[in-house]
Amino acid sequence: MSTPRTNADKSPFLQRKLGDLPTRPGVYLYRDKEENLLYVGKAKVLRNRVKSYFQNKHHDAKTRRLVARIWDVELIVCETELEALVLENNLINAHLPPYNILLRDDKTYPYVKLTREPFPKVFVTRKVRKDKAWYFGPFFPASTAYRTAELVQRFFQLRDCDIEIDGKRARACLKHQLHLCTAPCIGAVSQEAYAEQTKEARLFLEGKRDELKARLEAAMWKAAEAAAFEQAAQHRDALQQLDQWFSKQKAASADQEDTDVYGAAVLDGRACVHRLVMREGKIMGRNEYLFEEVETVDGPFLSQVLQRVYGKEAVPGRIILEADPEDPELLREWMGGMRGAKPTLLIPKQGQKFDLLAMAQENARLALERKFEPQRLNEAVLEGLQAFLGLVRLPRRIECFDISHGQGREVVASMVSFKEGVPDKQGYRRFKMSVQQNDDFFNMREAVFRRYKRIQEEGGDFPDLVLIDGGLGQLHAAEDALRELGLENLERASLAKKEELVFRPNSSEPLRIPKSSPVLQLLQRIRDEAHRFAITYHRKLRAARTLQTELTAIPGVGEATAKKLLQAFGSALKVRIATEAALVQVVGKAAALKVLAWQQGQAPAPTE
Repeated sequence: MSTPRTNADKSPFLQRKLGDLPTRPGVYLYRDKEENLLYVGKAKVLRNRVKSYFQNKHHDAKTRRLVARIWDVELIVCETELEALVLENNLINAHLPPYNILLRDDKTYPYVKLTREPFPKVFVTRKVRKDKAWYFGPFFPASTAYRTAELVQRFFQLRDCDIEIDGKRARACLKHQLHLCTAPCIGAVSQEAYAEQTKEARLFLEGKRDELKARLEAAMWKAAEAAAFEQAAQHRDALQQLDQWFSKQKAASADQEDTDVYGAAVLDGRACVHRLVMREGKIMGRNEYLFEEVETVDGPFLSQVLQRVYGKEAVPGRIILEADPEDPELLREWMGGMRGAKPTLLIPKQGQKFDLLAMAQENARLALERKFEPQRLNEAVLEGLQAFLGLVRLPRRIECFDISHGQGREVVASMVSFKEGVPDKQGYRRFKMSVQQNDDFFNMREAVFRRYKRIQEEGGDFPDLVLIDGGLGQLHAAEDALRELGLENLERASLAKKEELVFRPNSSEPLRIPKSSPVLQLLQRIRDEAHRFAITYHRKLRAARTLQTELTAIPGVGEATAKKLLQAFGSALKVRIATEAALVQVVGKAAALKVLAWQQGQAPAPTE
């Protein structure tokens, strides 16, 4: 844990600024020694808030680390605290400082997108862009989004294609015949009529049932009066389908006030805030926001969450919370400026709204368990491995080596990396041995030496445990490499396949782990992955050598030409049956004639 520096450890610029802080509202920006922005905050009285960081000795761990890095502070004085709040949000959204609370949605839920163009289209997307389109969602489960987009097409016949609408196409696609699109691509619908379809689709996606029904009923009677009976029947069918659809939606609230419900849970220093989005009394969506290094969900924390959410999204009329946010009236005034009226902040103690809050809290708890319980289980296994091997620290990162070859040919080594008990494939490495020989000890020594010499040269991080596939001999070979590099203190062990025995340095007696133990299963999983990675590379090299050797046996064909032939035709057999024209196109006339002579020779045809 970092220890906060005293004021004497700070820069002289910061010392002077701390002694001359204004007493007005404003925003403060903390920077580190490299002038990187660390944190942005607002204050009613800048002097009191900024000094509290350096005088208070009871900060949480995250704030202590922030204070330890502060080298300079910038101040922006404002006329009012509301002005400071607006500026704080703008700066946070623009710069994303690492010590501010930043929203990170646990999942990328899909949205239904309705574009803004002369003939809008509707489709499902997981990316929300600033393109002035309408986005509805997020939907959960994801299948609901696709079902909703399908209903929009069925009810309102909006297109989902990327065709340029110029009215010049001769024929419409099958969706027009299935009454899933009014075919603006062939000019079958006017822009004004299509705009009405789009408006009705928006009402449906916004959950505005009554307004949509009124529009459809009016359109139905108007079409009937104009003797457009087919069109009237379409409106009638849409009304019936809409009634069926809306009747399936769970009404979570008797009133129609747009409401967001925030429930939170904390587990092992991590927090999840679950937001239920209710519109016209129905739950229309949710978000889950995950946060690291949170000890408790208190007023300042909730205040920052609301600022981050409503700095980007529309403010509802009512917000249900489990505790009072910091400066609630200031927050209401800020949100009211965007909404046109101040929202209600409600902390229910009983009744239906309390039940909604409990639902959000339960979802937050389940989200944390779903996200982090596997990690906690992995950590328990790693703790068991640490105890069993007598390691100094928890083996959060393990690197495992294996050798693969075929009778001393295509000798390769693999190194796989596991972090927190799961594969880290970006950390995988493979080695082609400099000396092709059937000597596992020599090859293991070379692979380990090359890996950690490079880390030394590049200043990388060493693993918590080096695992070797093999017995005591392979482990000694790895130790020789580490000793030459001056890395004798690097923790190491080997796992022998035959009886699944574990060898450790300075011990000739192996360790036995019960076969049912998750600790042994983890070691086996890592070892087996290293073996898979090594043998895959070996087979690739062997296949390339086998195929290329057959072609380089052709008189006058060298490695470069053989490589071109393999890349073009895929195998020696296909080269055998290639036409003269195809050969000339790949390797030219002279080389093609040599291959043709080989084709017509008496040598047996190669196999795939």
